[in-house]
Amino acid sequence: MNTRSLRKFILPLVTLLVLLACVLPGIPAPVASNPTSAPGSIQTIVVATAGAAQTQTALVLPPPADTSTATLPPSLTPTETPTATATFIFIIPTKTNTPTATNPPTATGQFVNQSPGASCELVAQSPANDTVYGSRDQFTAEWTIENTGSETWLASNIDFFHSGGRDMHESDIADLPRNVRTGAQVTLRIEMRAPGNSGTYTSTWTLGTQRDPMCIVSVRIRVE
Repeated sequence: MNTRSLRKFILPLVTLLVLLACVLPGIPAPVASNPTSAPGSIQTIVVATAGAAQTQTALVLPPPADTSTATLPPSLTPTETPTATATFIFIIPTKTNTPTATNPPTATGQFVNQSPGASCELVAQSPANDTVYGSRDQFTAEWTIENTGSETWLASNIDFFHSGGRDMHESDIADLPRNVRTGAQVTLRIEMRAPGNSGTYTSTWTLGTQRDPMCIVSVRIRVE
């Protein structure tokens, strides 16, 4: 291709590049070729101009969109926790008839400590108070007494005698069977007979002397 023909080819291309430079800002305007330029220099200008146009076009165009889709890591599927079911327990109070304990009749004793060293305690009694007898029934009343004082009870000067209440005994007085030292016990027995009529009767007895009583005990019976 001679220079004349090459000019005919280059001239429309230069015109196109000039138009592109107007549309795309920043693309430098092509330099008009010198008619007297050496052969081959025009090709060099065309190649450089085309490369610059591609570079400017790439700068103007928006960057390619990232079409890669991010893969989310698999999430743990929550396990459904069963809901606790409330259990209702109905407690219906029931009335329980608790038998009332009946205390057995107990012995009674009155302790009179007139002497500084005299003291006693009723340990047992028979029959228990409120024991039921029939009319004119015979029974033996017994009291076990402990010497809790600091003096020995001497059989020679201490008696057990009737001091009040219903006369149900055969003898009004009983001797102390033996000496009773401190901490020792003695059982005193009186033979009795229940009255003929129905009712409640009490017999009272005293251990000691008329002037110096130490212990006073009694027994209560019922006649039916």
